[in-house]
Amino acid sequence: GQLNNIEAKFQVSLKIPLTEEDIFRQGDRVEFGFTLQSWWQLYNHDLSRPFRETNYQPEIFYSTPLEWQPFGGYTNLVLGFEHQSNGRTQMLSRSWNRLYATLTFAKDNYALSFRPWWRIPEGDKVTTPEESGNDNPDITDYMGHFELVGAYKWGELEFMFTGRQNFQEHKGGVEIGMTFPLSGNLEGYLQFSSGYGESLIDYNHSQQRIGLGIALTDIF
Repeated sequence: GQLNNIEAKFQVSLKIPLTEEDIFRQGDRVEFGFTLQSWWQLYNHDLSRPFRETNYQPEIFYSTPLEWQPFGGYTNLVLGFEHQSNGRTQMLSRSWNRLYATLTFAKDNYALSFRPWWRIPEGDKVTTPEESGNDNPDITDYMGHFELVGAYKWGELEFMFTGRQNFQEHKGGVEIGMTFPLSGNLEGYLQFSSGYGESLIDYNHSQQRIGLGIALTDIF
């Protein structure tokens, strides 16, 4: 059987504070985050509706507000370590570790953040069917070395943009989306993505996808 172009995608994200008191600056903190994303062939009867890919992303990071207030806005700095894996073995295994910094500027009803990262080296030995090695030595060629995120809130609507780029390889990805209120903590969203890196298994395949769904936010 063949994989369907239409599938279901779901994501669960959580963030847990690890400190309660200020560490170095007023309002700073250390937190643990975890994100799980799955791509589910829900409508594929021939293959018994398998999960095509699941990505696991734990991270630990330090966050602090900054005194720098350009244009009357607010800034924040995050320094973190992140692991991302699809939990599979041998030739289907994909994983990488990176250190990152995120600088965020927010004012009124919009925000902009810039997040460069450095991939922790894993050596040049490539995974083979017989022996494990570096699952994806060229992942930064496609995922790039930074991410630019923008958000703008207009009434009850929120518009978002995410872009990644490797200027040397001329590869990257872009995602644009919109959320709208439904009921209580339920929001609807419309999302379009194009390029590389939506999932680890497809990091080196350029794709265009559009999605319509429901998000449950701020549960706690």
